[in-house]
Amino acid sequence: MSCSDIELDVSFTLFGNSADNLVPFLNNLNTSSFCTMNQLNRRTLMQTPALLAAAAPFGLSGLLLAPANSHAQIASLPDAIEKGEALFMLSQRAAKAYFAIGLEVRKQEAQKVLDSSVQRFDRLIIEQKAFAPTAAIRKTYTDLGAAWVDLKIELIGKVPSKAGALIIVKLNEAVFELSGQGTNQLQVAAKTPNSKLQDVAGNVRMLSQRLSKNYFRKNWGVLADAATAEIQGTTKSYLEGKAFLLAAPQTSASVKQKIGLVNDQWAFVESAINSKKAATASNYSDVWGASENILLAMDEICTAYFKLSQAG
Repeated sequence: MSCSDIELDVSFTLFGNSADNLVPFLNNLNTSSFCTMNQLNRRTLMQTPALLAAAAPFGLSGLLLAPANSHAQIASLPDAIEKGEALFMLSQRAAKAYFAIGLEVRKQEAQKVLDSSVQRFDRLIIEQKAFAPTAAIRKTYTDLGAAWVDLKIELIGKVPSKAGALIIVKLNEAVFELSGQGTNQLQVAAKTPNSKLQDVAGNVRMLSQRLSKNYFRKNWGVLADAATAEIQGTTKSYLEGKAFLLAAPQTSASVKQKIGLVNDQWAFVESAINSKKAATASNYSDVWGASENILLAMDEICTAYFKLSQAG
């Protein structure tokens, strides 16, 4: 049996919510045949972690990372750096949203952020693997894709819990490390001063999400001491990155103005993380809102450095 012989529709009607029903079907399926995402119902598997896990040994989990009719959209190293930095940021933003939901911080908004972050990560990882200019970079993004599948199983389709959060912390760090490794490799491959600025801007954007993630994690009581240490180290790196960008001669007046807007929002985050008082729902909401506003401004800043890097 192959996908060319049948219209494969992995649905609740056919398999219910049970991996036990899916495995025999996959055993009979010639998975070397190409199965388009129109044939394999990606949405059903993504919403059902047990089915997603069951599909992995058959080589189908990778398909769940690809949108229908996906093609490589990357045409240059600066574009690859920008999208690699986006993956770096999304690794932290998705986890931030998970912890915010657990703390009941703007739950509906956080759920939308989690869903959109997962969807965007799915798309970008495929593009990065397709473009990878060296075998080493391709391996990094292949490994990242595998680590992402493990994390995604825990992020989606489950109600956030402290038990689940402990698993998320470990899996999220693996995705974080590989995402950073990929952007570093791409920046080295580009070998230009402007690509270094692009990389630093992407790191600052990511760190804004990592800070807020660890703030929510700490206040939810998930390995709180380790989260506190992470906040201290991340804050130092975040401030150093912004200072580097401001000091760079290539940084325009427009970008400096946007960094000023970032600083205005940073004041809310800084106040919350440095407070000696017990955090309140208002503090949580302030940190969430400020981190999202910082992200919007940093997206524009990263775009400016991408254009600079693209121009050479």
